[in-house]
Amino acid sequence: MYDITKIDLGKDEAEQDQRLREYFLKTSNYKNALAGTKTIVIGRKGSGKSAIFTLMRTELEETGVLVIPVTPDQYSWSALKDYQEKGILAEQAHTNAWKLTLLCSVIWKLSDTGLISTDSELAKYYQYMKDVYIPQQNNWFLNVVDKTKKILSGIKTHWVSFNFEETGSVATPLRIIDEIKSLLLKEWPQGKQMRILIDRLDDSWDASKESEHLVIGLLKAANELNSIFSNKIIITIFLRSDIYDNLFFDDQDKLRQNEETLYWNSDDLKAVVCERVRVSLGLTGIDNSIIWQNLFSSKAYRSRASAEKYIIDRTFKRPRDIISFVRFAIEVAVRNGHSIIETNDTRLAEEEKYSQSKYKDLIIEYQKQFSYIKDLLDSLSGSLHKLFKDELLKRLECFIETNGLHGQPVQILRQLFIWGVIGVKRQGRAGVKQRGGAHFRYYYDDPSINPLAYNDYYIHPSLRYYLNISEKKEKIKRTM
Repeated sequence: MYDITKIDLGKDEAEQDQRLREYFLKTSNYKNALAGTKTIVIGRKGSGKSAIFTLMRTELEETGVLVIPVTPDQYSWSALKDYQEKGILAEQAHTNAWKLTLLCSVIWKLSDTGLISTDSELAKYYQYMKDVYIPQQNNWFLNVVDKTKKILSGIKTHWVSFNFEETGSVATPLRIIDEIKSLLLKEWPQGKQMRILIDRLDDSWDASKESEHLVIGLLKAANELNSIFSNKIIITIFLRSDIYDNLFFDDQDKLRQNEETLYWNSDDLKAVVCERVRVSLGLTGIDNSIIWQNLFSSKAYRSRASAEKYIIDRTFKRPRDIISFVRFAIEVAVRNGHSIIETNDTRLAEEEKYSQSKYKDLIIEYQKQFSYIKDLLDSLSGSLHKLFKDELLKRLECFIETNGLHGQPVQILRQLFIWGVIGVKRQGRAGVKQRGGAHFRYYYDDPSINPLAYNDYYIHPSLRYYLNISEKKEKIKRTM
């Protein structure tokens, strides 16, 4: 038996977790991102993007790689979001803006680490831009909005010829970008690599066209610079999957080879918890299955499910979900004076905290793009866990009319599936370890599923308690 009072499962936010490195599970996703072979890391909120970002930064810096972390608290996105260039599409304008921004950050980093000589032409760029791109103690970039707009709008400058005695020259963004690229390639310090890590773009995402152009511009700019600078500069972008899936632009197919989508199977999710238990209790050389057996009672749950299946079925197959659920279960077990997590502890954790937390997480995750999500989830309250297609479409049609929304019921049905609120039942093989029979599948299990091809839908188990979803019809007493 373990002393469960000493188990610390860490923080939900990777950036705040001081022990992340001790129990971080280095999957193939992480290894591909660290090596730079995959440069677009895609996953839902809570799937581990920020954990990879945080640990990558630490490990890269320790090996002597120059790292530039970029997050919204270090940079004012509005400078780029509001930017426009006359005569070209907004998408291309944002691509130009991002290329200049990223290249200027490279100049700053090289200068800050003493890798640009005072007589270098790059030093002239640095002198002009240092007050824009040098991060201050409060992690904001001073005057970034005004200065960036001036730079990108084509201010009068002598940079075109690099002859500071010449006057009257107007530098276009593309001309400046080309000159910086040429100088960096020419003067790149031998044996040095720079990694730019960009995370938490969704913090400023509002689903507007401007936001779309901003992100598309970043993806295009990063892809171009990664190609030009080969392994000298590698830009890695961490992006929420629902945002990435809704972007459509020219040459998007060229980015497919750079994508790393975060998927977690049951064994990996179980390992995430076991690693944290192992570190908390100082365990070594003990298999995950043994740790799990010492953490949870062997008593079966409803439908004869094991603790592992019961808990994982109530996650969205994300590390944050299972860590949160097990943490709540431990709290209840300690409160009840149990030395092991009993089935009742897990159910109480679900009822008291976990189910409501998943409801709130969904709202927080999607409310910027879908302001009606809370009302939509609430509209499902009191229903059966199994919904027939015709019944659900009628519910959604009524919801659209009541809330004065535009669009068709099938569109919202698709959205419910993408969010993971509803799933489908599929016959036959569901995975490597499961063959035959029927299995519930959600979007995070298989994004290729077309929900409109099914006639029955099932509300996700994690939401059923808080939304008062019944799993069976009440028996009607008949009187003679």
